[in-house]
Amino acid sequence: MKKIILIFALIGFMSSCSNDDEPNKNTLNGTWHLIDVTCECSPVDFQKGEHVWNFNLSNNKITVVNNPDENLQILDTGSYLFSLKEGKITILSVEYDYYFKDGNLFLSDHPEVDGPLIEFTRN
Repeated sequence: MKKIILIFALIGFMSSCSNDDEPNKNTLNGTWHLIDVTCECSPVDFQKGEHVWNFNLSNNKITVVNNPDENLQILDTGSYLFSLKEGKITILSVEYDYYFKDGNLFLSDHPEVDGPLIEFTRN
């Protein structure tokens, strides 16, 4: 009988454990590195850490840091307010679709008619 109780206690303990240190990969909140932009623009070789966007969902603010300040930037270095609604994010009155694929974040503004498709990765 003690073995059965111990097994149930162990199962309950294991099912209640979670790794809170691991960020949810499918959330905007946190730091994202720009790695690719697809558009009718000159190709740019993006290096991780050059264009960093930090989304803060608690105050709906995004902080952008561009190092170095290159010709192709979606947003200048600074802080911006954004709004969210299901699958959409609006920054500076531009509404982007957003989605996650293979752990990366994608923002798109009508890429079918040459709007940008922007790809980010986590740290």
